[in-house]
Amino acid sequence: MFSRILSLFSSSGAGAARDLSFGLLNARQVVPLVKDEKWEQLEQLARALSSDELSRLLDGICLTDRFNKQILPLGKQKEQEFARLVLGAWHLYQAWQARSGLLAKDVSKSQMEGFEHYLLLARVLLGGTFATPAFLGEARARLIRVEMGLNEPDRAMAAFHQSVAVDARKFWAHHHVFKLSSPKWLGSEEELVGYIQSVQDGALRYALWLMFLVEMYSDANLEDESSALQRWHPMYESLLKEVLAQPPLPVDGTLVSIYANNNLAYLYHLAGEREKRNSTLTALNGHYSPYPWDYFGIDTSSAAAMKAFQSSLACRP
Repeated sequence: MFSRILSLFSSSGAGAARDLSFGLLNARQVVPLVKDEKWEQLEQLARALSSDELSRLLDGICLTDRFNKQILPLGKQKEQEFARLVLGAWHLYQAWQARSGLLAKDVSKSQMEGFEHYLLLARVLLGGTFATPAFLGEARARLIRVEMGLNEPDRAMAAFHQSVAVDARKFWAHHHVFKLSSPKWLGSEEELVGYIQSVQDGALRYALWLMFLVEMYSDANLEDESSALQRWHPMYESLLKEVLAQPPLPVDGTLVSIYANNNLAYLYHLAGEREKRNSTLTALNGHYSPYPWDYFGIDTSSAAAMKAFQSSLACRP
């Protein structure tokens, strides 16, 4: 089930240095509220956010160890749906921390037990009842990843349909089904292509094609790094040209834009387009998503590392 998996949230510590809210925590002055455990005010804020902003809020709060002290007491407030949502997202993050970012063959029994322990806690919380539609859609989007980890694809897809019934463009719902359908997880290249083709929203579908091309290169890279480009490029040259010919999404604060442009920058790198790669990275203004960079050991939390990457030659097919 877990063959050749690289974790989105590894235990290397890089995730803690990232702002996965992509500026929302600062813009909304969230950090002081979390540190002072003003969860009622945070819930009021969360209810006023767009669906995409709600995802970014939870990512910024929960996908880090920075606020462990403040989040843990929420376990006593499980009757409140926002507390369950925050705690569920945090347990999901803790599951990946417990597992670590190792390949399956290197994961110890205790790490796997910790992984499953936190996933089961997250399942109860994220799979519960939510009266607020936005909270329900958010919880079910994250539940997809829980069910993936527990090897329950049918339950993952049920969560997906519940999430997109609330918000058809929910990025995390589509992102997690992308991962579910990929060869690294429980699917195959054919299943992944079929899923992307089924997505109706043009911006989402474009972002998923960018992710697909990077995902396929990552698979080739895991098999044999030295020959990955030579094997990947001939297989996907036609699709690569087609996707790169499309107008890029404007760089804004939405998750679909951020993930699309991060993957686009790496595809420009693979296509030998150094200037386009660097201009895309500049436009992102430090809003680097974990993928695709974690796949290739590029530390986006380090300004020096990113400067060195932008100074490097782009690949040549």
